Amino acid sequence: RRRVVTNGAVLLCGSATPRPESWFELERLELPERVDGSPLPPVELLDMRQVDPRAGSLHPATLDALARVRDRGEKAIVMINRRGFAPWLTCQGCGHHWGCPNCDVSLIVHRETGSLVCHHCAYEAPLPTSCPECGGTTLSQSGAGTERVERELVELMDPMPVFRLDADSVERAGGHGEILGRFEQADSGILVGTQMVAKGHDFPAVTLSVILDADATLRFPDFRAEERTFSLVTQLAGRSGRGSAGGTVLVQTIAPGASSISFAARHDSAGFLEAELERRRALGYPPFSDLIRIFLSGEQEAVLDRKAVMVTQAVGEALPDEAIVLGPAPMFRARGLYRRRILVKTNDREASVTAVRDALEEIVADRTLDGVKLSVDVDPQ
Repeated sequence: RRRVVTNGAVLLCGSATPRPESWFELERLELPERVDGSPLPPVELLDMRQVDPRAGSLHPATLDALARVRDRGEKAIVMINRRGFAPWLTCQGCGHHWGCPNCDVSLIVHRETGSLVCHHCAYEAPLPTSCPECGGTTLSQSGAGTERVERELVELMDPMPVFRLDADSVERAGGHGEILGRFEQADSGILVGTQMVAKGHDFPAVTLSVILDADATLRFPDFRAEERTFSLVTQLAGRSGRGSAGGTVLVQTIAPGASSISFAARHDSAGFLEAELERRRALGYPPFSDLIRIFLSGEQEAVLDRKAVMVTQAVGEALPDEAIVLGPAPMFRARGLYRRRILVKTNDREASVTAVRDALEEIVADRTLDGVKLSVDVDPQ
C-alpha cells in the first residue's frame, strides 16, 4: 500500500474475508451477493464437547449429512487443518510422549509411511511398536489429522470415493491439480484436506462443507487468532452451495460461543470486523499501532537469555517514549535452536524503526551478539 501511495497508483483489493487493517483504512466497494444471486448456505455449529472422543473424529450429525450426500450422488468437502494420522503418540503404561529431538513439539504419526515426523524440521523416525522407557506395547495415537479422517470416511461412506488434498498427498500423487481434477470428474465424492481445500475452488456439485476442530487456530498465542479462525470458517463455507442444489455447512468445535465462529456462522463479516477492531483498539494492536518484531536464536539457552535481555534494554532506551517493548518472550525450540521474541508496539512507526535499526546496528558492530542469530520484521504477519 505504501508503494502504491508513493507511485500515485490505484490499488484494488478483493476478498470475502478482508483484513481488519484493510477494512479500517481503505475505501470499501461492497459486493454483498454471490455473482448468480444464490443465497449463502446455512451454517450449523456442532458442539464436540457432547461427543465421546473414542467414537471417532466425526459428529453423528456430520455422518448423517455425509450419508445423505452419498445417497443423492453429490459431493462434500471436509477440512481439518492438520496433516498426518494423529498429532500425539503416548505410552499408556508410563505416559512417555514422543517429541522431536530438535524442536519442542510433538512428533506426528504418519501411518502411510509408518513413521513419526516433525512438521517443523522434517526429522523422521520409524513408528515404534514399544515404549523405550518401560517396554510397554500399549501406545495411544491421540487426536486426528487428514490421514485419520480419510480412513474413517473410506470405511464409513463406502462406496463413495474419498480424495485427500494436503502437502503429503500432493507430493505422492503428482500435484495439486491432479487430485482436484479427479474429484471434479467423479460423479460423487468427498474431498478431505487441510486449508488447501478452503480457498478459491468452484465445484457446483458440492452441497456440504464440513470443518473439523474449527477452533484449533484460536489456541495460538497470536492477536490475529480470531481473524484467522473467522477467515478459515468463512472461506470453507463459501465452497458449499455454489450450484442449483444449494448447500449446507457444518462446523465441529469445542468453542461454539467463540465470537469468530459465531460471526462466521451468521455470514456476518461486517459484524466480526467491527468487533475485532474494537478489541484491537482496546489492546493497542494494528491498525491502532505499528509492530516491530525482533527474533533472536542460539544453541545455548543461557547465553541467548542474557543477550536477549541486553537487546531489549538497548532497544527500549532508544525508542520514543510512547513506544512499548514486550519481552523477551520464550518461543518453542525449533531446528535445534532456542528462540526469544521481542515485540515493539508504537504509534510513531518511522521514529521507532530508525531507533531499532540504530540500536541493533551498534550492538552488531561491536560483536556483542556473536553466537546469536538476529532478525527484525517490521509489520510482522
